[in-house]
Amino acid sequence: MVKYLIVTSLISLMLSSFCVSAEDVIQGSDTGGINWSKGTIFASGYGVASDNTPNRKKRLMARRAAQVDAYRNLAEIISGVQVSSETTVLDLEATSDIIRTKLNAVIRGALVTKDIYQNEIAQVVVEVKMDGSFIESISQHTTGNNSSMLIESGPVNTELPSKYYLEQLTSLFSPNNWQLMSNAHAATLPVAETTVSLLREIKTKLDKLPKEELLKYVEAKIDSLQNTSNFSGLLIDAQGIDQFELATLPRIRTQNGEIIYPTKEMLNSITIRKRPVSYDLDLRDAINNRRIGYTPYVVKAIGTYKSKNSDLVVADDVALFIKNNLDIAKTMDKGRVMIVVSP
Repeated sequence: MVKYLIVTSLISLMLSSFCVSAEDVIQGSDTGGINWSKGTIFASGYGVASDNTPNRKKRLMARRAAQVDAYRNLAEIISGVQVSSETTVLDLEATSDIIRTKLNAVIRGALVTKDIYQNEIAQVVVEVKMDGSFIESISQHTTGNNSSMLIESGPVNTELPSKYYLEQLTSLFSPNNWQLMSNAHAATLPVAETTVSLLREIKTKLDKLPKEELLKYVEAKIDSLQNTSNFSGLLIDAQGIDQFELATLPRIRTQNGEIIYPTKEMLNSITIRKRPVSYDLDLRDAINNRRIGYTPYVVKAIGTYKSKNSDLVVADDVALFIKNNLDIAKTMDKGRVMIVVSP
């Protein structure tokens, strides 16, 4: 497993050409790497002009050679980026010409962040952000026929009877589930009497409203009963989980493997163009990060899921609270998610 680098005085000599801070979570080498905290991929290239190049053109030719080297290094780094537990960018490129074409466009559009010429040697540093076109390119693979690489889902029956919906709603509003959510977050949640009253209301609507209207009605009821805390983001504490591997689209799962983030709807949403997650090395710093605001819901990960080392598992009571709190759902859909890892 690749170690996460804290930029110290020793490593800073190697990475001095790149824009990094003391607490950034970085995977890299002397040719470039990934800044998981800032969500950027960077690469450096060097070049010199040939001996028979006229002096007036040496700088220009050296710079062109450095750019070619930088873009080549950037392409290699991007191809190795871990998308999810099972998938790298290289896997996606191998299965889709469209994705390969889009990622080539991302590379060509890389921003030059440093351009140096000294002693007839040119150095160029280029950078791309892991959001916007990059995220769109790798996430759009899920909308095609080969979506199993990023999305795990079973067949969906769109003609389920009303009894099925009532059973699911009954399960959702059961006293046990309310108790689980209450344990996950210290707050006063609706008691059994309120639950029974709500279920009676839903039952009267069940055979009178179309499915879409019924779901809107239930959503409105859930919204009125949700916890009053206004969470500004989701913070996953994965410190101490050494087998966890950084990924662009890491999954958050329940203990039985159900994916609660990112959901299929989130991946297919336009909001996926925003960076899905960010990483930090310090829990206190992460809590104060503007990305997740100042009132994040802090969750302790309990491990990774089986052999999927980029999939973090949270306790079932925590997962239930996350799934049923609309405020948290909105923050996740906007990409306000951070994961704290060990150095």
